[in-house]
Amino acid sequence: MAATLGGLIRGHDVIVDAQALMQVAAHQLDVNLLSFGEVIGVLEEAGFVQGVQRRGGKITTFTETVPYYDDLYSLLGGAWRNRSPTELEQQLLIVVDGLAKKPVALEELESAYGLDRSDIPQLMDVASGAGLIRTLRTIDGDVAYSPFFGFENPELLDSLVTAHGPDRLIEEFAAVRARQGLELDPTKYPLLHGAVANGLVMAASVRLPDGKLQAFAALPYAADQRLLTSRKPVLDKALAVLACLRCAEHYGEYNTLSASGLINVIDKLLDPNRGFLNPNSAHRRQYELMRNAGLLVFDPDTRPGGSWVTPRFVDTEDNREALQLARDLILHGELVEHRVDDAVARTILTAGKDYQAPMQTSQRLRISAQPSPKEFEKIFEKAMGRSPL
Repeated sequence: MAATLGGLIRGHDVIVDAQALMQVAAHQLDVNLLSFGEVIGVLEEAGFVQGVQRRGGKITTFTETVPYYDDLYSLLGGAWRNRSPTELEQQLLIVVDGLAKKPVALEELESAYGLDRSDIPQLMDVASGAGLIRTLRTIDGDVAYSPFFGFENPELLDSLVTAHGPDRLIEEFAAVRARQGLELDPTKYPLLHGAVANGLVMAASVRLPDGKLQAFAALPYAADQRLLTSRKPVLDKALAVLACLRCAEHYGEYNTLSASGLINVIDKLLDPNRGFLNPNSAHRRQYELMRNAGLLVFDPDTRPGGSWVTPRFVDTEDNREALQLARDLILHGELVEHRVDDAVARTILTAGKDYQAPMQTSQRLRISAQPSPKEFEKIFEKAMGRSPL
């Protein structure tokens, strides 16, 4: 939680309303409201947060000097060790890290990671409740894996599906490759829906105007592999942008957006001589999600006496990279004409403020998706180095 919150606030220098930040962190990052103070304490202890001001026991404001992601995780790791984590916490970290690289038969967990057999039930209970470890029943017994296996190895997962998955799953993965940010329809893409629910495919979710959550699936093959591990907060921001832009193609308030319209919005924000969108009556609601993710701020209306907002890009290295990555994902496999048209900005991000990161989407969808284990069994058997059935 400290790492994800640190990624959200990095580059803002001064947090003037920590209570508003607490609400955003709870809603978008799963930082429990009751844990917010402790999370800020962890960041303060690591030297990433200074000058914490409190009123009535509530944190009101502070400044930040959060480093880039590689340093962020290593330094927080050191702070975690200094807190003398319990043996269970240390074992959980080892197991999740190992399962992110390769699934393991449940019966082999003890020997694979040097665990105490008596600790395994509690470890699995904690990890399962947090969505960090899941099990799949195969013909040879239960297999333990982590959703990070799919998140950190999308190219490997894609090759495993292509070589060993059922024909329908191969077709649905191909659909994602052809359209990154594919709208996830459980009727049209039942196995892909199950793959997202099982944590094998990334999918950010946004809430539509009718209140329903809609997931948008992606298989991002990042040239910088750190985007899949230590710098994943950048990728999460990019997937949020991708999901919202794709949503605007189908659920625009006034009109739908073309692929070139999506690119135009990103290009305007990335333009160092511009970096903002002209005021519009819908911008406050339409861009609230990106504002909450730290990609935008709302400046006053540029028109004399105007009451609208002017969305302005927060030009940091990771925000710029996130927008560029979203742009690349939209352009994946297709040629797009670059055309400037301010009208497209009026319909962008009409899905409202709610957003769920890929891990949150996976956890929520799992309740409603019950795909047959047979659909994924061959993939896991091959990933574990066994012969396909």
